Amino acid sequence: MKRVLFFLMFILSLLQAVVCIPADGQQISQDRDYHYYLHNNSNDYNFYGANRWAVKFDFSQSYPGMSNVSFNVNGARLWFPNPVDQVSVELCTDANSQPGSVVSSQNAVLTDNLMDIYFPQASTHEIAWLVVTYNTNMQSRYVAASAGGGEHSYFMNQVGDQLYLSSFAEAGFNCELLFGLLGDFTHTEADLELVDFELEGDLLPGTRAYPKFRVYNHSNQTVGAAGLSIMLNKPGEPRFDSLYVSVAQSIPPYSEYYHSSDNQFVELPSDPIQMRVDLLLESEYAENDTLAQNNSLSRVFNVFEDPMPGMIVENFLRASSAEAIGTVQMPHLNRDIHVLDYYPLLSDPLSNLGSMQRFNWYGFNALPQTIGNGHSRIIGITQGYDGYFSELLENIVADNTFITESSCRLDTIPNSENLILSIGMRNQRTAIYASNQENISLDSRFFVGLFGKASEVQEQKYGLLRWISFADTINTIMLPEVNVEKNYNVSLSTLFDDMADMDYRIYYWLQDKNGGRIHYMNYDDIFPQQYTSNEDEMAPHLDLSFYPNPLRGNESLRLKLKDGAEAKIRIYNLRGQLIHAEKGIKGTLKLNNELFPASGVYLIRVEQNGRATNKKISIIK
Repeated sequence: MKRVLFFLMFILSLLQAVVCIPADGQQISQDRDYHYYLHNNSNDYNFYGANRWAVKFDFSQSYPGMSNVSFNVNGARLWFPNPVDQVSVELCTDANSQPGSVVSSQNAVLTDNLMDIYFPQASTHEIAWLVVTYNTNMQSRYVAASAGGGEHSYFMNQVGDQLYLSSFAEAGFNCELLFGLLGDFTHTEADLELVDFELEGDLLPGTRAYPKFRVYNHSNQTVGAAGLSIMLNKPGEPRFDSLYVSVAQSIPPYSEYYHSSDNQFVELPSDPIQMRVDLLLESEYAENDTLAQNNSLSRVFNVFEDPMPGMIVENFLRASSAEAIGTVQMPHLNRDIHVLDYYPLLSDPLSNLGSMQRFNWYGFNALPQTIGNGHSRIIGITQGYDGYFSELLENIVADNTFITESSCRLDTIPNSENLILSIGMRNQRTAIYASNQENISLDSRFFVGLFGKASEVQEQKYGLLRWISFADTINTIMLPEVNVEKNYNVSLSTLFDDMADMDYRIYYWLQDKNGGRIHYMNYDDIFPQQYTSNEDEMAPHLDLSFYPNPLRGNESLRLKLKDGAEAKIRIYNLRGQLIHAEKGIKGTLKLNNELFPASGVYLIRVEQNGRATNKKISIIK
C-alpha cells in the first residue's frame, strides 16, 4: 500500500515504534568507486525508533532477461545524517525473502556522513541482504532515506515477543534507505552501460541543445573505442536528424566516463514539438556485449514554446510551520508565482480532507513539503531553506506548455441549485505524440480546486477549500487545433459556505499522472455575489456595527445589533474554517481577543430575521 492516509501512517509508525521526520533534501555525492544502490542520492527522510535496518538487493533486476546475474560484494556504503557512535554491518544470504545466514560482517566507528565499510573477504551473490545495526533515538541518531519506492528497505519490528523485518512500503513509507553495496558485477565479457542522457540548454524551438551522458564499464576489459549514436524523431517524421558523439578516451575496467562538451550540439526544430531521442551506445565489443539492452535509451523531450500563465508552488504545512515558511518565501514571490497552501494533517485546526487527499496523491510521508510545478521539491524547513526555495523557482521559471489558451466559466442553471463549471483548453500548434507508449494527454490528470485567499500581504497566496475535480482524466488527445472542454456540476448551496466577502479563486491544472510535472495551469477569480441560492435568499443586509477594527492586544471586540431580535454569529478565517459560532444574541456582543488564534484577517457573518451581513475584521496580536 503505497499511498496511505497520513494519519493512519502516523498511527502505524507509533505502533511500530518507527517515526519518520522530514530531512533537508541534501544531494549525497557518490563520486567514489562503483557501488550498487536503490535510493536516489538524496536525504529526504530521517527515521528513528528501531535498531536494526536492512536492504534487500536482487541484482537480476539490473539485467532483466539474463540468467545468473552476480555481484561481487566487498563492502557497504552507508550515509548517516548525524554520524555518532558505531555501526555494525552484516552481509547475508536470502532465505524466503528474509535475511539468511551471515556471510561476512564488520564493525566501524562513524567518523563521517558517508562511510565505506569493507568486509574481511569479498563474496559473490545473486541476491544479498545488507543488515545494519545502529541504535537510533529521537534527539539526534537517525538513519536516512530517499523518496520513492520502499519495497527494498526494511526495519526491525516487534509484535509481542516476535521480532521480524517490516517493509517500508508496507508500513506506508515510500522511501529507500541510503545504504548500498561496494563491488561490481562479475561479467567476464564486455558490458558497457549507458547510465543516463540529458540535453542541456533551454529546449526552445530553433535553439541548440548539448548532449551530456554517462557510460559505465562493468567488465574487466578496457574499452578503447566507443561512441553514442543520437537519433532525433518527431511526430510524423522519425529520424529527421542524427548525431554521433565519440567517447574521447579509453574506459578502464569498472569505471565511469562522463561526456560534457560544447563542441557538438543538436539543432532543435523551429516549431514546438515533442521530440523523441533514441540512443545507442556503440563500441568495439558491441557484438559480444553481455546485455545489449542497457546500451540503449529512449527519451522524450518537450520542446515547447508557449509560456505558462503562472507557476504553482504548493506548500504542505502544519499550522506551526506556516508562518516560518511564508516569511522565507515572501521576498522571492511575484505576480507570476501562485502559492497554494494545504494542511493535510487532520489534527491540525486548519486542515481539510482535500488537503490530505492531495498529500496522499503525491505519496508524501512527512511535513512540511514545498513543490514547484509538480517537479521541483523541498522537504522540511532547514537553515538553508531560503537558498533551496530560490533554486526551486529557478528550476520552474522556464517551464513552457503545449496548451495555447484556456477558458473558465461558471454559469447558473435556471431553477436549480447547481452551477455549471466549464473549462476549455486548446493546443493550437504544438505537435505531440499520440501513441499508447507516449501520450501527454492520456498520461495526465486534471485538477480543479476552489481556493480562498490566505494572505492580505501576498497577492497570489491561496488556501485549498475543496476540490471540484480531483485527478480527472483527459480522454481527448490534444493534437494541434483540438479543443478540450470539461464540465462539472457544482452545488451552489455548499460552494461558498455563505461567506460572500471572501476572495475566491478557481485554480485548474494538467499534471503528469505519476505526480510529476504540471504541464499547464490557469485560474479564474470567482465572486459569490453573482450567484444566489434558492435555499438561502436573504433580504438586504441588516444594520450592524462593530469596533474596534483592527482589534489589538488585549482589547475586546464589541458587536452592536440595532434590531432587538435574536441573531446568530459565525467567524471564519481566510481559509474558510469556522473558528467560532454563537446564537441567541441580542443587543451587544463582546468577543475577547483570545478567541482569534493568530494575527490576520477574519470574516464575521451575522444572521437576524432572515437578513445577513458579512464583515472583515483585522486582528493584531
